[in-house]
Amino acid sequence: MYDLITIGDIKLDTFVVLDGNGQQCSLKMPEAKLCLDYGAKIDVQVVDSQIAGSAPNVAVGLSRMKKKTAVLSVMGEDTTRPLAMEMLAREQVDTSLIEIAKGEKSTFSVVLNYAGEKTILTGHIKHEYHLPKSFPKPEWLYVGEMGEGYEKIYKQVIAYAKDDGVHIVMNPGSIQVEEHKPALFELLKYLEVLFINREEAQIISGSKSLEIHKLAGALYKFGPKHVIITDGPHGSYEYGGHELRFCPIFPGKLVEATGAGDAFASGYLGAVLHGESCSEGLRWGSVNSASVVGHVGPTKGLLSATEIRTRLKKKSGFRVKTV
Repeated sequence: MYDLITIGDIKLDTFVVLDGNGQQCSLKMPEAKLCLDYGAKIDVQVVDSQIAGSAPNVAVGLSRMKKKTAVLSVMGEDTTRPLAMEMLAREQVDTSLIEIAKGEKSTFSVVLNYAGEKTILTGHIKHEYHLPKSFPKPEWLYVGEMGEGYEKIYKQVIAYAKDDGVHIVMNPGSIQVEEHKPALFELLKYLEVLFINREEAQIISGSKSLEIHKLAGALYKFGPKHVIITDGPHGSYEYGGHELRFCPIFPGKLVEATGAGDAFASGYLGAVLHGESCSEGLRWGSVNSASVVGHVGPTKGLLSATEIRTRLKKKSGFRVKTV
C-alpha cells in the first residue's frame, strides 16, 4: 500500500538569476514590483532547468523519508515527460499513475530570482484530471496545484474520501485560489490538513486581516481539521480548533526560495507519518524548508527523516510555542 499519493501538475522549471547590481532591473517598493527595462536585452544567468510542481516535490520529499509514494498527473508528449519519468524513478517515486495526453504540452515555469526572492511565470496547461478505476488506496492523498479542469477530480476525491476514509491533504495552486469555485470549498470540508500561505489565506477566507489567528479561524470553519499557514521568513502556524501554534524559521542560508512551501509540507507530513505530533510536524517542516532554500530548485535540499532529526538535535532551543 502507498503511504502517500500526490495529485497535480508536473512541470519544467527554468531558473533565471537577474543581476541585483545591474541598471536594467530594479525593485519598486513599497509596491513590491519587479521592474525591467522595457524593450531591452538583459543579460541573465540561467542556473538550471529542473522537474518541479507541488505533486512531484512532495512525493520526492516523502520518498526520501522512506515512505512509499506515487504521483497522479497528466503530461503532454514533449521533452518534459521523459525528464520527469527519469527523475521520479531515480527518487523511487511510482510513475504508473501518470497519464499521457497525446498532442498536448506539459506545464512549464520560468523562475526569476532577484535579491533572494522569486517571481514565477507559469504556463499551466489545461488537462482533464480523473481518478483511474483501479485507483490504489493510499494512507494519505495530497492534492496540489493544477491548471484548469480540476473540478472533476475534486469531486472524485471527495467521493473517494467518503468511501475509503483516506486522509486528504491539500495545497491549492494559484488558479484554484483565485477562481474561488464551489468545488474548492466542497473539498475543504473533507481535509485532514490544509497548507496555505498568508496571502492565499486572505483570498480564500475573503478577509483582509493580517492577523494569523483570524485567518486560521476563518479557514478552520470551512472544514479542515488542521490549518497550516506559512508566512515566509516570519515562520509558520498550525491551528486545529483550540490553540494556535507558532514555529519560527529554522536558521540557514537563503539561495533560492522555490519549493519552500512544498518542502515544509513534506517535512510536516513526514513527521506525522512517522508518528510525531503536529508541533513536531511544524519543526520538521521548518528544517526541511530551510534546507531546500539553501539550493537552487525545489528538491535538491530535501532531507531524510534522520537528517531532520539530527539537525533538530543540534538546535535544542528551536521550539514551537502557543501564541
